[in-house]
Amino acid sequence: MNIARVEYYFAEMLSILEMPSREEWIIELVTNGWPDDPKNVVSGKLKLPENLWYIGTINNDDSTFMVTDKVYDRAMPIDINTKVAPFKCRDQKAVEINSSYLEKLFADATENYPISAASLKKVEEMDDYVIKHFRVAFGNRILKQLNIFVPVYVASGGDEVDAIDYFIAKKIFRKFEQINILFIRDEIDPFINYLNKSFGNGKMKECIEFLERIKKAA
Repeated sequence: MNIARVEYYFAEMLSILEMPSREEWIIELVTNGWPDDPKNVVSGKLKLPENLWYIGTINNDDSTFMVTDKVYDRAMPIDINTKVAPFKCRDQKAVEINSSYLEKLFADATENYPISAASLKKVEEMDDYVIKHFRVAFGNRILKQLNIFVPVYVASGGDEVDAIDYFIAKKIFRKFEQINILFIRDEIDPFINYLNKSFGNGKMKECIEFLERIKKAA
């Protein structure tokens, strides 16, 4: 996705993700309609279906552009920094799951496994710490995503703190990459100690690994 700047060709899609009603998920393909247009293209516009997910890959090298916060804030990044040996898996029966059923599972998870008040308080306190020491903050959009991601993670068999750890590392700490590391290097070890004290010793593995990695790069 980042061979060109994502914001240049994907801006309309990013804006649609912010629409509160899916009836507003409409993109303009062309300025005018024609009699022989596809049936779902009405007056040059296409309504996106509810079962549409955006999935893309990016590379980090000299031939690509940096992906901005505007894009990351609307996505759930998955880093692939390791490789495994080739393997074969046994045949499995196909499972058909429609989008409405999947959405119901998400809604059930949010209702049955909400983030605990204690964990939310720790996240808020950590936010204050990060603002004070690193001048990095996250908005209401990130908090809203956290309140959806963590319950779904827990409903899938995961641990609440592990979910918070993964989310913060991928969605918030990633912003540290845009800061001159030399300016924050001395703040990293105290911050790791803070995370261990606040969330439990060694519990925030993803966050600590990320912080130690950028410290080595300084």
